Amino acid sequence: MIQPIHLILDVCVYPLFSQVTSGAFAGLSKLRFLHILVSSSWGGVNVTLEPGVFQGLSSLEELTLAGMSLALAPPALLDPLVGVRRLRVDRAGVRDLGELFCLLSPGMENLETLELPGSMVSSIQNGGCSGSNPWPTVVLSRIRILDLSGNPVRRVEPKSLAVFQNLSSLSLSMVDVWLGQLWGSGMGRVNKLYLSSYASRQFSPSLSDLCTLVVKHGVESLDLHLILITSFTAEDMKRCGPGLRQLSVTSEDLSGMDLRFWTGTGQIQGLVMVLTKLTNASFCSAGGGRVWNLTSLILHDNYLTEITTDQFSCMPLLERLDLSRNHISSLAHRALQGMPFLRVLDLTHNKISLLGKDDFEGLPALEVLLLEGNKISGGIAHGVFRRQHRLQDLSLGEIDIIYQLYLNMLFLGFPTKLQHLLIDTGPGTYLTVGHVPAPEVPMVLELRGKMIQSSDCDNNMFPMVRELKVGEGTKFDCSNDFLAPYFLNLESFEFSANPEKFATPYTTINQLRKLKRLKLTNLNFSNHTDPSVTFRNLTELRSLVLINCRLNFLTRSMFTDLVSLRVLRLYSESPLILLEGVFIPLLSLSTLVFDQVDFRCDCSNGWLLDWADNSRKTQVVLLQRQQCIWHYQRLNFLSTMERLCQTEDDFLSYVSTTAAVCTLLCLALGYRFLRWPCVVLFFRLRGWVERRVGKRWWRRKRRMGGQWEELIEVEEGEEKEEEEVRYDAFVSFSSRDEAWVLGEMAPMLEEEGEPRLRLCLHHRDFEVGKGIVDNIAENIYCSRRTVCVLTRRYLRSDWCGLEMRVATHRLLSEHSHRLILIFLEHISPFELSAFHRLAKLARTRTYLDWPQDEDERVTFWERLRRNIAERDTDELVREGHHLSCCSHESNLFLSEV
Repeated sequence: MIQPIHLILDVCVYPLFSQVTSGAFAGLSKLRFLHILVSSSWGGVNVTLEPGVFQGLSSLEELTLAGMSLALAPPALLDPLVGVRRLRVDRAGVRDLGELFCLLSPGMENLETLELPGSMVSSIQNGGCSGSNPWPTVVLSRIRILDLSGNPVRRVEPKSLAVFQNLSSLSLSMVDVWLGQLWGSGMGRVNKLYLSSYASRQFSPSLSDLCTLVVKHGVESLDLHLILITSFTAEDMKRCGPGLRQLSVTSEDLSGMDLRFWTGTGQIQGLVMVLTKLTNASFCSAGGGRVWNLTSLILHDNYLTEITTDQFSCMPLLERLDLSRNHISSLAHRALQGMPFLRVLDLTHNKISLLGKDDFEGLPALEVLLLEGNKISGGIAHGVFRRQHRLQDLSLGEIDIIYQLYLNMLFLGFPTKLQHLLIDTGPGTYLTVGHVPAPEVPMVLELRGKMIQSSDCDNNMFPMVRELKVGEGTKFDCSNDFLAPYFLNLESFEFSANPEKFATPYTTINQLRKLKRLKLTNLNFSNHTDPSVTFRNLTELRSLVLINCRLNFLTRSMFTDLVSLRVLRLYSESPLILLEGVFIPLLSLSTLVFDQVDFRCDCSNGWLLDWADNSRKTQVVLLQRQQCIWHYQRLNFLSTMERLCQTEDDFLSYVSTTAAVCTLLCLALGYRFLRWPCVVLFFRLRGWVERRVGKRWWRRKRRMGGQWEELIEVEEGEEKEEEEVRYDAFVSFSSRDEAWVLGEMAPMLEEEGEPRLRLCLHHRDFEVGKGIVDNIAENIYCSRRTVCVLTRRYLRSDWCGLEMRVATHRLLSEHSHRLILIFLEHISPFELSAFHRLAKLARTRTYLDWPQDEDERVTFWERLRRNIAERDTDELVREGHHLSCCSHESNLFLSEV
């Protein structure tokens, strides 16, 4: 079996209790990545990890535990994880950071990243571990990334972070903490420091204190998130020194910011100001002609409305400028001048409506230009991108009210290194590529809009397109023909149509012989396209996704040529029938995904269940979630098919298996609880049969008449009278009480005193070779009395229980037989209650207790001898009558006590 190297367990936990048991991941010695994600409305407090749960995971490199409380975790929980490099614990439910540090094993010397976000840590102390044990300092000193974000830290004790002397990254969320606690914590150098407020406006340090922290710990990158800064001036920034290289600020209020703040330290190379409600970014004009060696400026999600002339001209080294998600409506003349090294410009999701001829003239090094999300209705000037010869990625916003778009005129040529081109035509346009040189590299082309028509699809650009994406509802025609024949070198094709508006045959997809990935959405195969022809010749196709393509049937002929297909995903809102053997041509299929398929509740789909169970090379995903249509109702596909299409053999197998299991259970329960009652019942029935057969034989003999019958009757009566009473008492006792019976009872009653009694003792008087049950029944019925020597061992003996049942039967049937109970030891009424017939006898009849005082034992033996020897009136009368006791009546007794 192939062992996984990456395992994700997403568990939904009930509020009562849940745990991960010891050895849960046994046998996964090659596992490298393990993520256990517990989702519960009760948090992680009800989820526990047993000791040894990670035993055998010596190769694990990354472990994530989310939603599990580690407050009561066993101390040696992480000991087996000697190879872990990254450990992330979310929502651990601890108050002191030291509790989590103490869980780290001294053997985890490879640990480099420790992330503890959202674990409710409120204090960082250095109190050590339980039992006066110190923190695992060797392990902690090797950590380079420590993430404590999302924790309401209120207290940092002195020297509590002294073990961390060379962190590359530290993330902290704080609540009203004076930053002096941090530089007094003893931690060493920190390259990147991320500070955030646990909640909005709960942390408001001064910029001067932040700069002091930067200098003391050698911080090169400072990230401030949701922190309220009231003063942001050049004087404050001077205290940060020359070491600060990156500054990121996310704040709801930067009203106190002076646009000249950057002049206080000219060494900042990257500036991020996001969600700061910034309305003016005139840093250069505020700097008074100073040059800022900034390489990256990110100002997205602010309130900027325009870009003024030479607004960024003081940043000659700028390489990336992100102004997305603002309210910029226009670019002033020469607005983007002075940035000769700018490579990435992001203007997405603004309000730019016009692209002028000189808007990008000063950006000769531009490689990525993103204009998506702008509704360009004022036009695009010819030659607007004429200077962008290095352009690799271009996305044009929604082109509105532009009925003719000439790509070659936008560039006055064509950038030969262009790798990605996105065109959003809005309501629609005529696209003309024109005479352009062939790109030097393969391209990705994305087309969006309601309608795109082109009359020059035989151009130099389309054959270089390797990946084509046609957006939802977009109609792209080449001279009223489907586009596929013009993109013969495609390797990936995503096409989403609108079948209600456009009727286009798509069979020419079979000409894309180099295709490896195909995704078709909302095609109408039922009316305009033959699916058995569409997928021919696609021998290199590896992934096929069909989403709501109006397919009523999937047949084997559709997939005949898809010998390399590995992944097939199906989504259908209309009922779908898979004909038997449809997947046989797919020799390389490894994954079949049913995202949503409404099958028909028809046994013609039943073969799919057998195929999914028996296929070893194909993994069928999400089949258990699918539904089928039955009498206008949606039912679960698997359960419905099992009910409708169950064969006779399946039913017989089910019935026979059920019957066999029930029989075994009944036999086991019967042997455990009904063994002896059944034995009793058997002998009772046998006696009844013998008596019935004996009576018939007797009648036949009487019909023979005469003196012969009388002679036989006299002789049998004499013999039975002799056999009727063999013993004065049958003694029922446990083998473990044999010493008392043989050493005390038998000598006292048989050898001493008058009258001398004859006792029936099983080891002495049972007939050799006869069954034990026959011996018991016969000897009890041939004894005047039955004496039961009761102890706790007697109550636990099955044979003693049988003897008690036989004696009780005789007692109830004859009313003359006397049952004498001797309690050799004290047994409480509660212990006797489990043996209801014996308990009833003890309540209604006089019994004897074996006395502990030797003086009282003389009286005990006299009473016992008298009770055995004396005869009842009924018994004297019955001696004159003929009784069949030893042979027939010995088998007549009750079947239960």
